[in-house]
Amino acid sequence: MDKRMILYRGSLKSCNYHCSYCPFSKHRMSAGELEKDREQWFSFLHTFCRDAAGMHVRALMIVPYGEALVHPWYWEGLARLTALPWMDAAGAQTNLSFSMDIYQKRFVQAGGRPQKLRLWATFHPEMTTVPDFAARCRALLQAGITLCAGAVGVPDNLALLRRLRAALPPEIYVWINRMDGLGRAYTEAEREAFLEIDPYFGRELAPVAADVSLCAQRLFVEGDGRQHTCNISPVLPGRWDGEFPAPRCGRKRCSCYLAYGGRNDFMNRMLFGDYPLFRIPRRPRAVFLDVEGTLTPGGGAGAEMSGRGAAGGVSAPVLAGLEGLVRDGTRLFLATTLCRRDAVKRLGRAGRLFAGGIFAGGAHLVWEEDGRLQERFLTLEENAVRLFMERKELNRQYGFRTLAYRSGAGCYKITLLRPAHRPWTEREAAAVFRAFRQTECSGQAGGGGTRYLVEGCCVQIVSAQAGKAAGVRMLCQRLSIAPEEAFAFGDSPEDAEMMRICART
Repeated sequence: MDKRMILYRGSLKSCNYHCSYCPFSKHRMSAGELEKDREQWFSFLHTFCRDAAGMHVRALMIVPYGEALVHPWYWEGLARLTALPWMDAAGAQTNLSFSMDIYQKRFVQAGGRPQKLRLWATFHPEMTTVPDFAARCRALLQAGITLCAGAVGVPDNLALLRRLRAALPPEIYVWINRMDGLGRAYTEAEREAFLEIDPYFGRELAPVAADVSLCAQRLFVEGDGRQHTCNISPVLPGRWDGEFPAPRCGRKRCSCYLAYGGRNDFMNRMLFGDYPLFRIPRRPRAVFLDVEGTLTPGGGAGAEMSGRGAAGGVSAPVLAGLEGLVRDGTRLFLATTLCRRDAVKRLGRAGRLFAGGIFAGGAHLVWEEDGRLQERFLTLEENAVRLFMERKELNRQYGFRTLAYRSGAGCYKITLLRPAHRPWTEREAAAVFRAFRQTECSGQAGGGGTRYLVEGCCVQIVSAQAGKAAGVRMLCQRLSIAPEEAFAFGDSPEDAEMMRICART
């Protein structure tokens, strides 16, 4: 992934709101302090506009201590950023208390592009009402600005937050942050109530182990040039000078959305796109996911999962994300070389979330249509199956057992299984497969209608027409879903084409 993002926090430490729980409402900055903040912002922008393209930085978000967008210099900077042709998006966290007049004069008239603007809007019940806040959100949406809105999950505010969700159009995602000062766990009723407002609220409650290997695509920069990997990580050596330093982390957990939401993992990209820190949901209509190495530990893309969690082979953070997708109306499908029974077993209770999938490398498809379970098998020729099962000299030479997977329609997958300590090499697998093709050339049915995949101690043999990408195309067609409306992820060469056809341009 070559799209990086920077979070910026200047020396601003004041707010025009006066919420009782917030320290920044109690600090009034002097004219000199505000001028210092303005100078820092424009100094940062000068370096950013000069060097960020070469660093592959394509997005920036202002995350102030206080409210930045009541100050005109931040709007002028956002206009400059969104006007850059190589920038995808720029935005800020805000309470939406700025006037539309300052937005028009400082952003629009300066050449800013509203379609690139991203606002993370926070609702403060002590300072505004649901009708007023919702009206501001709708006005910004009508102006072509993309935004999300939300609040802290205070149980006493549940009725108010329900009204907020009802007052906003469905395309505006309403997020709920965990309340750190609650002093107790949420009750099951409270958790369910917040999930009805924010389908991804479960991610706030699932502890995420820190993993600095997933943080190379983001950087947190302060007004004085100090750098951090994220908002809660220690200071990095040096000052901001147009370089992207190696990430560093001394934390055990990613304890807030700005920390776990900026990690370069498949869950963040699946839920919130290339720049998940803006918190704007992708909302795919369908999702196709590999099992081993993606949903369950196995190296590669599964490195973000540090434990099995409460769902057997699926970690608690991944389970929370999957449950959120289902609540948000997305259909989940597996895409694996495993047979269906083994794949669902690996997932534990997370298996109930999937509506079917692509199994046995595409040789077995399962989906629901008109309320009924549908299946399709691509079977192998029985003569070919017999040859694979009977070549005992190859079994002895390469030390494998032959397993045949059958349905009522016939055999749809053959596995050449070796002990775990003797994984197949590509060269060995090719030699075995070549022997079957030679049998075919001698006049018997062999490997011409088949293909093979090497996976550790297994060589999987399926129909030449079977494949994950072909399965994605077929299921999307049956369900009237355009592939670009779907999301797919896996960590093997077999997954590459599936991911390509689901990529949004």
